[in-house]
Order: sequence, then structure tokens, then C-alpha cells
Amino acid sequence: MQFNRSIGSIALLFSALGGIVGSGWLFGPMFAAQVAGPAAIIAWIIGGILMILIALTFAELATTFPVAGGMVKFADDSHGPLMSFTVGWMVWLSSVVVAPVETLALLQYAANYIPGIFNSTTHVLTGPGILLAAVLMVIMCVMNAFGAKFFSRTSLAVVTIKLIVPIITLITLFVLTFHASNLTAAGGFMPMGWHGIFAALPLGGVIFSFIGYSPAIQMAGEAKNPQRAIPLAVIGSLVFCICLYVLLQLAFVGAMKPEFLVNGWQHLSFSGDAGPFAGILAAFGVTWLVVIIYADAIISPFGTAFIYTASTARVSYAMCETGFFPSSFHKLNRFGVPLRGLIINFVVGMFLFLPFPGWQGMVSFIISCFVISYIIGPIALMTLRRTMPDVKRTFRLPAAGLMTLIAFYVCNLLVYWTGWVTVYKLIIAIIIGFIVFCIRYCSGKFGPWNKTVWLRAAWLLPYFIVLALISYFGSFGGGKNVIPFGIDFIVIAVFSIIAYYGAIASSRIS
Repeated sequence: MQFNRSIGSIALLFSALGGIVGSGWLFGPMFAAQVAGPAAIIAWIIGGILMILIALTFAELATTFPVAGGMVKFADDSHGPLMSFTVGWMVWLSSVVVAPVETLALLQYAANYIPGIFNSTTHVLTGPGILLAAVLMVIMCVMNAFGAKFFSRTSLAVVTIKLIVPIITLITLFVLTFHASNLTAAGGFMPMGWHGIFAALPLGGVIFSFIGYSPAIQMAGEAKNPQRAIPLAVIGSLVFCICLYVLLQLAFVGAMKPEFLVNGWQHLSFSGDAGPFAGILAAFGVTWLVVIIYADAIISPFGTAFIYTASTARVSYAMCETGFFPSSFHKLNRFGVPLRGLIINFVVGMFLFLPFPGWQGMVSFIISCFVISYIIGPIALMTLRRTMPDVKRTFRLPAAGLMTLIAFYVCNLLVYWTGWVTVYKLIIAIIIGFIVFCIRYCSGKFGPWNKTVWLRAAWLLPYFIVLALISYFGSFGGGKNVIPFGIDFIVIAVFSIIAYYGAIASSRIS
């Protein structure tokens, strides 16, 4: 049974917008300002541009090979099963976490008017909170079970609301007040320097707020006109959201009262800052908009979680097609939806509501998983151009050799900036995945022993070891600061060039 191609260009664009505009706008400007000060504005611009560089590689791949769970298939076609499992494992792990994280954000805001569901001291859900989270997750699964057409119509309505509220919020804040002096207060425009700006990309939730375009890639197999719809959805959504987030950050910085900054941007706090924009507007007495933001704090995270519930099921489907997940996940219901994938993702997601860190603590891990999976974009693009030169490419990335190398470099920088405390957890997750692969391989799921499977992905082991070492000796997130800030850009560049050409060379092994 095949997926139905029933998602139009606008619906796919809105799915990408809906994946991007979630809890990031509710929390990101506050956390980014604490890490970078007013220069968080620059962080949003840099973050958006970096994600566009990566997204351009997937725009060509997804329009050329529009299949469900595309990232897994790209890796399998270019480097074989071990590479595709590594990418698929990271995509699945990161995607399955998004719905719980967005649900957590929803309930964290809701705790302001539903007491007893969230512990503000430990930043974890209480028993009643976990029960409510389960109900919300079940609703998302049930809604997604009715197929792509229902999904596209529902997401269109939800995303429209998600976009209107932040736009109204930033306009209202600009109208109410704008302290231009805040742009140079408490240490100047860049109180933490360039280090703070780059640290804000993972720690301030900037990159997390941009990674949501991937549902447009995962659902390419259901697009009516993928050659037109996918570039529009991926690039269009990122450009729009760069503008939106920059304006939101500017409005947030300008709205700060001077007394909020007496202890500096790093210690920025005010009454109601658990829901930053609602707290600011409440201080100005704009209660009508506070009510709307609280409502949107349900709709925005729910909408993103709903979209990722759909796309994650497609990743499970692709993992099944390549033999990594049991064949039972390959079955579609009468609406053309991988129902069993929805169910297993729900079960795994529920475990994440156990006492884990809150929103800000979880996004860095999600970012590192997503970005590691994104490395397949630039590598697969160049590999498949060589191995499948006759396939029609309606969208071709210009200067592909240079652009893919830059995109690969960007991916490595983004993982490095999450810091050692996140990277070592990423390495543990990869090791667990590798063990799962070995078990599946030894059980004969990929046929008889074939050394090519291992040789084509041989570059992965030194890649992860060196990336971990650079992170350990770097200056971000618990690193030893042996490699000072500034020099690390050069170190990552040299590492990226060697790994990039090593990965492409390994794809030639047969």
C-alpha cells in the first residue's frame, strides 16, 4: 500500500511553518537574551541563514527523490544500511522527542491557570500533569490516524492561528513601549561577545526554533507536486521565520524595564518570566493579549507536536522499509497512515515525561540529534549526483561542491556549539543505536555478511571520535577550553574538510 499524494504546496508550506513556529517563540527570546544580551538579534539572523544553507541540500534531494522518511532513504542510497541506520536513528530519536517537549512547553504555560500539573522548582510534570500530557498525546495520534488530507486541513487552520498571535504580540509591544537604551544597557550591545552569540544558537533555543522545517522533507512522499512544493515549503518557511524571530527578539529587548536589567542580561528576571511574553504584557496591564497568549501557548506547541507526530510516524515507516524496524511498522491503515508507527512513538514519548530537565535543558540534545542527521544532506547530494547522474533534477543546488562543504561545516559547528555536556549524551545515544544495528544485522535482517556495508560507512567511527574530542577540549558547554574560542573555527573547518571528502570517497567502495 502506498501513501496518498494529497498534500498541496500551501499545506506543505504550512506544515513547515507549523513545525518551526512552536514553543520557540514563547521561550526563545528570553533564553537567547540571557545568553547573548541584545546581540541575540544577530543570533537569530545567523541561525536562520545557517539553517537555509543546510536546507538547500535537502531541497534538491527531496524534489529529486520525493519519498516518505526521505532522510533515511537518502543515506541508504548513498552509503548503505549502516549510514542510513545512523541517520534514521538520530532522526527518529530527535523527532520522537519533539512532541513531548512541545507538550511540556504547553503544560508549563498552562500551569499558570491549572495548578498542580507542573513543579516550578524541579521543572518536571507532576502525576496529574503526566496524565494530562498522555491525554494530549493520544489526541494527536487519533487526529493523525485519519490521513494526510485531514492532516493538511487541520494543520492549515492551526498554523494560521500560530502565526497571527506572535505577530500581534510583537506589534503590541512596539506600540506600548520601546526602550532603545536597552540595546546598549547592562554591558553594551554584545555583553557576552561573539561567544555569547554563538552559544545562544543552541542554549537560547535559536536553532531549535528553526529545525522544524524537516516535516516537509519527511512528508515529501505525500506531496501533490513535490518539485514545486518542497523548495517553497523549506526555503519560504525559513525566510519568513527569520524575519518573525528577529522582530520578536527586538520587541522583547525593547520592552524590558530598566529595573529588570540591574543584575545584567545573564540574570534577567521579572514577575511571570516562566511565560516571558505573557509576563511582560501582564506588567503593562494588557490582559486581553495575555489571555490570547495563554491560549496560543496551548495551540502553538500542540500544533508543532501534532505535525511532528505525523512526520515521526513516516520516519518509523522508512526505518521499516530499510529493515531497521520490524516489518509490522510497514502496514498502513485505510487512510494511508502508518498507525503502528504512531502508537510506538506515543509509547516512547511518554517515557520522556518522567523526571527529566525542562524545556531549555532538553532542546540542546534535540538540536544535536537533528543536526547529526542533517549531515547526510550535503554528503548524499554529491554522492547521488555521481551515482545517479541521469535522474531528472528539477531543482539543482548551484555551486554544489562548495555549498555542500559549507553546509557540512555548519552542521559540525552547530553540534560543537551545543557543548560537551550535550555531545557526550549524543555519543551515548549513537552507541546504543550502533548496538541495535549490530543485533539486527547479526540476526540476518540484511542478508549474509558483506564487508561493503561496513567499509562504506567506515568514516563514521573516526568522525564521531574526533568530533567528541574537539567538543571535550573546546570552550562550549563544559568543555576544557584547551581549544580557545576563535581557533575552534579553524579546527572544525579542517576537521570538516577531511571528514567531508572521506565520506564521499567511502561511498565509492563496492
